[in-house]
Amino acid sequence: IYLYNGHPIRRVDILGTVISVRERDAFYSYGVDDATGVINCTCWKKWNNTESSSDPAAPSTARELSMASQLKKLQETIEQKTKIEIGDVICVRGYVRVFREEREICASMYYKVDDPVWNIQIARMLELPALYRRVYDQPFRNPALKEEEALKNTDTLDLTGLTSLLSEKIKEFLQEKKVQTFYQQELEMVESLQSLASRPVVHSTRVDQVESKSSTTSNTVHSVFKNAIQLLQEKGLLFQKDGGCDKPYYVTSKDKDLHQKIYQIIKEECQKPNRCHLMHILSCVRLNLRWDLNKAVLQQVLEFLEDQSDIVSTGAHYYIAF
Repeated sequence: IYLYNGHPIRRVDILGTVISVRERDAFYSYGVDDATGVINCTCWKKWNNTESSSDPAAPSTARELSMASQLKKLQETIEQKTKIEIGDVICVRGYVRVFREEREICASMYYKVDDPVWNIQIARMLELPALYRRVYDQPFRNPALKEEEALKNTDTLDLTGLTSLLSEKIKEFLQEKKVQTFYQQELEMVESLQSLASRPVVHSTRVDQVESKSSTTSNTVHSVFKNAIQLLQEKGLLFQKDGGCDKPYYVTSKDKDLHQKIYQIIKEECQKPNRCHLMHILSCVRLNLRWDLNKAVLQQVLEFLEDQSDIVSTGAHYYIAF
């Protein structure tokens, strides 16, 4: 793991122009210029296993010969279209390693980018400065330290702070217990969560700015749980198929059925002429599943599918499925 301004970096994603190509038996080594410098990228070859598939059953009829010929032409066309040469724009994703005292990217995924009028590259150039300002140029704060500070100040928590802290504790509980679905009432029966939600909160009066503590009633506790769960929904970590506190909540990362349905929708939609944008995917998901999923939930699923290499982002929130 590398650090940038204190931020831990596990994987990288670069888009740039190929300025050098070296071929080896098992991989290609591309020199990619992403406008910040040139970095070597080791990209493993994709074996087609053509030798084993050509022998077993030789085509005997004219129709089979014609189909075999068309298939061969199609394979040659695909190879020609996907062949990466000097001057091509490629996207490479992978982890950084040191080889012969030089850093390079060992690719987990790479592909040629068709960008004749620079749309994708311009979008990338506009996206990166905003990303650095919003994330990487900000001081990194360890989430564990944030929580520790919050725990130290539990005696002076207001209702908003208590709700935020309870939300984090619910998130930890769901991860630790590997919960897939639950009802709000079930969480309210968990002793550690109930104890936290029942703590007195601090109120500040505007007249003289005097702080006073008040105990929490059962209605307030119920409301704190509801708002804490809503925070997790807004982050896309939870969703509901039907709205309402009395309806079950589903953990986004654990719902394999949701992942598969969204993957199938992307796979079908990316075959159409128009490219598959995030908002188009969201509309299709809502239309097909009839669940009121928010954008954050979809983004969580898309990140998971990308990590599994089931889909890939082609820039500016466009996706294709494999």
